[in-house]
Amino acid sequence: MDENRANSNPSTETDENRTERASSSDKADTAGRKNVPNEGWGFITQAHYDPDDSRDLTTVIVRAVAEAEDVPPTEIKNPPLYEVVDIAGIDDALFGRPEAHQSGMGSTVEFRYNGYKVSVEADGWVTVSDRSRDSNADGG
Repeated sequence: MDENRANSNPSTETDENRTERASSSDKADTAGRKNVPNEGWGFITQAHYDPDDSRDLTTVIVRAVAEAEDVPPTEIKNPPLYEVVDIAGIDDALFGRPEAHQSGMGSTVEFRYNGYKVSVEADGWVTVSDRSRDSNADGG
């Protein structure tokens, strides 16, 4: 569990502090936070999705990618996210089955969008990563 998750309470966070950007020194610490190979991907930013909140999963993902690109969310439109991945399917698979949360199963869906790897976890965390500059794993 990384420091962002350990010190946050998504139900009390505001929109302004739900997404955090990693500094260059933080990338090395957070890239391996799950004790699995990062396959050449480096952490950029993370946001939390709450299925009971008014913001839908698409909005959370687009805002996280916009944060990664340092642009307004309205500029994240080409290609449209719905042409790349079935967001309703992800939402249903990860958040439509409360028994998965109760049993402690940690499910994750990953996909590529605009050159980033986007990971959506069953606990609501959306993580955006990019290729580490010092790695050429998987051919870029």
